[in-house]
Amino acid sequence: MFNINSSFYKFLTALQGRLHTEFELKALSESICFLYAEDLPISVVYYLSGAERRVTVSNGTRCIHVDEDLWITKPDILLSRLAALGGQARRIHARNTVAARIDKPTALAFQEEHHLQVSLPGKYRYGLYHQGELVAAAVFSGGRKMEGKPENYRSYELLRFCHKQGLQVVGGFSKLLDAFEQEFMPGDIMTYADKDWSDGSSYRNTGFIIVGEIEPQVFWVDTRTMKRYYESTLPPDIANKSIEERRKRGYNPVYSAGSIKLVKSV
Repeated sequence: MFNINSSFYKFLTALQGRLHTEFELKALSESICFLYAEDLPISVVYYLSGAERRVTVSNGTRCIHVDEDLWITKPDILLSRLAALGGQARRIHARNTVAARIDKPTALAFQEEHHLQVSLPGKYRYGLYHQGELVAAAVFSGGRKMEGKPENYRSYELLRFCHKQGLQVVGGFSKLLDAFEQEFMPGDIMTYADKDWSDGSSYRNTGFIIVGEIEPQVFWVDTRTMKRYYESTLPPDIANKSIEERRKRGYNPVYSAGSIKLVKSV
């Protein structure tokens, strides 16, 4: 029986209201619950704090993995992203936008407001503007020389991409890539797709190919604040403790599903 705590109940109520549908619930364990609806292209696996590793669920829909700490710390961004995947975002077309370079503060502020992961400054930043409003942004690394490639060959990494909450720019990802490619003429662009959210299909549709997978990551969540830590960023008095001792001190592990590595040759 899944432990339906107040946090999960608030998530379920908010999600159903945002997607205008009722979800069926299936308990997969005391800390993992599967949410699905026949009229939606997505389903959700919800993990309470302290849940074990990711589970595999196959019901013909795109399955999204959601951790309790993300719901508590970034509820608006989480709901907006799920709503967009569920077909509830306002759509505008990339042909009605203008691509332009944006500065570091603008890119960081946009990510902070509209991206679930940690904001990254990158080296090169591009945005799409619709009637003067920034509606999508992409952040790239600097170029890297590659062994066995010509001297002028450079490989870049797409570090972040996101839309403004509640919006989906149809063709926006391709337009931002095109703007970057036209200016820098990269040999290739590499990126990672988070398997908690993606199977990589949106990247493959724009010319990326899958070249490998990255093992699941382990984060540590302080259950008092719901703040996430990498192993390397844990407070010193926690980092030197055993797994069991960390749990006793209120730090629970969170296991991601891993990532897909993709490369686009230009």
